[in-house]
Formats: sequence, C-alpha cells, structure tokens
Amino acid sequence: METERLVAYLVQEELEKRKKNGTYSGAFAPVTHFFGYQGRSAHPSLFDCSLGSTCGFAAARLIEAGLTAIAVSVKQISQPPEEWRVGGVPIMSILTSYPKEGFERHKLVVRDTHVNLKSAPFQEYKRQVKSWINHDLYTNPGPIQFNYDQNLDREVGDSMKLNFTEVDDLTAEISGLCHSIQNDVLFAEHKHLLVAALSSLKSAKQVINSFARTQ
Repeated sequence: METERLVAYLVQEELEKRKKNGTYSGAFAPVTHFFGYQGRSAHPSLFDCSLGSTCGFAAARLIEAGLTAIAVSVKQISQPPEEWRVGGVPIMSILTSYPKEGFERHKLVVRDTHVNLKSAPFQEYKRQVKSWINHDLYTNPGPIQFNYDQNLDREVGDSMKLNFTEVDDLTAEISGLCHSIQNDVLFAEHKHLLVAALSSLKSAKQVINSFARTQ
C-alpha cells in the first residue's frame, strides 16, 4: 500500500474521532501524489538550474509578447549557455494522433519518448553495465549550485552529451556553411552557378521540412 494513502487514511480516522468528540469541525479531502522520479533523482546541477531558468525566462518573454499555445524550445544545450538558441514552437506542432493507452484514437497527444536500444546512451550503458556489478560508480553531486566551482559550472551529463553533441555539431556546421554561402554569393559572377546553388538549397530545405512533418 502506498505510504501517502496510508497516512491520509490514518489522519482521516483521527479527524473522525475528533469530530465525534466535538474537538474538530473542519473538512478533510486529501489528494495524494507519489514523487517517484523526484524522490530518487539527484540534486539539480548548475546545468539543470541554468536550463530551468532559461526555460522560465523564455516562457515569461513569450507571454509578455502576447504569444500563447507556444512551448519553449532550447537548442544546442551541449554547447556553452551563451551559445544556446532559445525560442518557441507551437504546441500543436508537437502533438500527433496515434494509439496511446488511456486516450481515444482521434485525440491529439504528445508522442511518448521510449528508450532507443540503438541510441548512443544505451549502447554506452551496455558497455559499462558489467563493470558496475563489481564497481559502484554512483555519485550524488549534491547541491553544487551553492558551491561554485568554475570547472563544474555548467557541466553537461554524459547522457546529454551522447544524445545531443553530434546533432549540435551538425547544426553548427550547417549554420557555418549557410553563412559561408551567403558571403560567397555576393561575389558570384555566373548566374547559372547561383541557379544551381539555389536549387540545391531548396531541395535540402524540402528534405528537412518533410522529415520534420513526420516526427
């Protein structure tokens, strides 16, 4: 039995006794909640605090600008915070209709994010798991946001690095190429080269957009 339900039951029993004795006349309607993930997770790091503060500040700016039904988006989080790209995306863009327990088929829901057994973080986990049988590498970083260490300022966890570093590097490379093309076309003298470049860029954009629509 869940501890919180047991506590609520015992409190209710006690209050019923007090009502009969005339020492209590109030109402009691407990709502319990189990903080499972929160209870067994580590204390927030400076990275967690920075990301949380960034999302909160961005949400406030979106509201200030009169934008609603928008979710905050933070990209390139494996990079230093000053290189993060913060914006907003319509909530409708992250909703989709697909079979999900507890929801009717036509209801729009946020797609579940399952563990990808082929992902880099899981493959790294498989590589390390046997050694963890004999060697405990568990550490609780504690409230390091209150003990400033420049070396640990906004250190990104290994899972985050494995998930996002490659994508962030590719994004940065594409951005660099776009800036380079922008500079190159200023001095291009042959129209047919510009037409060919424009056609290639449009094709690349169509590929990215078509992929985004399937997510």
